[in-house]
Amino acid sequence: MKKKTIWQRIWDWILAWFIDEFEVTIYFPANKVKNEDGSETIHFNPKNYLCRKVNVRDQTDFRLLTVEGNHVHIKTVDPVGYDIIKTK
Repeated sequence: MKKKTIWQRIWDWILAWFIDEFEVTIYFPANKVKNEDGSETIHFNPKNYLCRKVNVRDQTDFRLLTVEGNHVHIKTVDPVGYDIIKTK
């Protein structure tokens, strides 16, 4: 791995002031398990994304711009849970 020069490190430091990063976790339902007492337990399958821009229209419509520059559009039928954490 190539070592960064002092000017590249300064430039990265300046960009860090203007560019935000978010870690978005969306919890998709995986399966339902029926217990012996008649209740149901739902297990979730979380998906993580590292994003520059996050647009949450509602709990079923997510539009993300990842750090790599890919656009991700997630639209579900049922509402899903999500967490957004600002990392930078």
